[in-house]
Amino acid sequence: MKAIVKACLTLALMLALALPAFAASGADAADKVATKMLDFDKALGQASAQIDATLASMNAMSTASGPDLANKYKDFGKQLKKMDDMANKAKAQSQKSAQQREDYLKAWQDSQSKIQNEQLKAASEARRSELMPKIEAIKTSLGAAKDAYTPFVQDLKDLNTYFANNLTPQGMAGAADLMGKCNAAGTDVKSNIAKGQEAIKDLASSIKPGGAAPAK
Repeated sequence: MKAIVKACLTLALMLALALPAFAASGADAADKVATKMLDFDKALGQASAQIDATLASMNAMSTASGPDLANKYKDFGKQLKKMDDMANKAKAQSQKSAQQREDYLKAWQDSQSKIQNEQLKAASEARRSELMPKIEAIKTSLGAAKDAYTPFVQDLKDLNTYFANNLTPQGMAGAADLMGKCNAAGTDVKSNIAKGQEAIKDLASSIKPGGAAPAK
């Protein structure tokens, strides 16, 4: 999850620096970038759904007992592992995005040096300025999600370790406050992810060939 957020922030910065290169490379390049952003949006949606699944497995333990409690605990551990697996996959995406950012930056520098018309240069800069607030919206929302996620996942891991040695009704009662905190934190993380997703879709629509749909 943390790596997913980093990957999206990397893409946002890449767009800020590389946008003129997209125009120079043609509509196909812009369409590919927009598609890649929507792929990140999909990954964020999957991460948000995994938070729901993990919290549901945690909460299921609170009403279980005996062998059923042991089974619910095992499921909780599996859901936590899925969160880690998703983060590892996203790390690879983040590394690829970083390389793409450098490639696009070089292409942007090369293309700008070839423009002689001052009016076109000014229009290119105006286009970049138009998109900066959209990029900042992504950075703000996903940055907040990352900040909230780190302590959230650590609390979940603490619960997993705690229950391994105290999977009893008394143990459940002792963890009730932290479980409640995790539920609230998960809601906060998902809220910021959702804001980031909206910002990503907005920016993708803006750079897609043909531009954003007219406001109704």
